Amino acid sequence: MSSSRLRNCLHWVIDHAFMKRLCFEIEKRMETNMDHLNQKLARLCFAVTAVCCLFGVVLELWFSYFHESILPPNAGFTRTFGPGWGSFFNQFVFFTTQSNIILGITTLLLALEPRRSSDSFHIWRLIGLIDISITAIVFNFVLANGPSRGPISHLASIFEHSINPILAILGWFVFGPSGSVTVRRIVIAAMFPIAYAAFTLIRGAILIWYPYNILDVTNLGYSGVSIYIVAIFILFLLIAGVLFVFDRWIRSRLTRT
Repeated sequence: MSSSRLRNCLHWVIDHAFMKRLCFEIEKRMETNMDHLNQKLARLCFAVTAVCCLFGVVLELWFSYFHESILPPNAGFTRTFGPGWGSFFNQFVFFTTQSNIILGITTLLLALEPRRSSDSFHIWRLIGLIDISITAIVFNFVLANGPSRGPISHLASIFEHSINPILAILGWFVFGPSGSVTVRRIVIAAMFPIAYAAFTLIRGAILIWYPYNILDVTNLGYSGVSIYIVAIFILFLLIAGVLFVFDRWIRSRLTRT
């Protein structure tokens, strides 16, 4: 082989190796930039969800402080709270308030650091997702016929029962974190609605007051209330199952890509 042909061959090899390395670096840089962009979008989505949760809860608490609590439809009791601090603190007994607070705190933490790996965090994240879904379903299909309390209360209700649940599920589906829904975490998370039901019934028996007509023992009796509690617990497990299946599907797609 002549020296010129050898030189041309060496140049081709060097150029080919250089271009291959250049393409690799460009692809790596693009992946890094896309990852950074996804991180920013995830932080923004979680931050918006946290702010909306805060807005809904603050509106609800502000309204409750200045107004007397109302009785659920067909209530078998007559006790009310407020206006004042009694009505304010009583709002924290509502499942809606608790689910929005849990969702707001967990999404705020994700906005600060989207790649969280703590087991306890992901359990609370799962509780927030399932509970806010239950809040939306039960309110809009079972409890929505309650009396209207004016534009401020109505606005708070829209955020807590409709906007925040939609943001929560969309944010989880798009930004995850994926691979966080496990059977063990579902079992632990399921203890929250059980504890809530037990607390509500014990407190209700003492104060003769219940937050929802489906938990009103004075009207439905313990047997009637138990039917609703079991139905909501089944709903909890169904939502958890759907999240588990979709979480595995999303995880499998990410691993293939």
